Amino acid sequence: SKAIVDGNLKLILGLIWTLILHYSISMPMWEDEDDEDARKLTPKQRLLGWIQNKVPQLPINNFHRDWRDGKALGALVDNCAP
Repeated sequence: SKAIVDGNLKLILGLIWTLILHYSISMPMWEDEDDEDARKLTPKQRLLGWIQNKVPQLPINNFHRDWRDGKALGALVDNCAP
């Protein structure tokens, strides 16, 4: 709570991301999908697949190791930018 009151942006954003992961990415939220294989994927797996499709030149296999150096984020931003 002290970090929030003091405005520690890094800890606040980490807390928000943890909540997003817990409540939205890890829980499937689609029921009306026709493709059975797609229905079996978790939202986290779907997001990773989307990123792999957007940045095929980089071997992105997880959200931990492959994001450390910033190359994946830069490539994703470059690919999605208008």
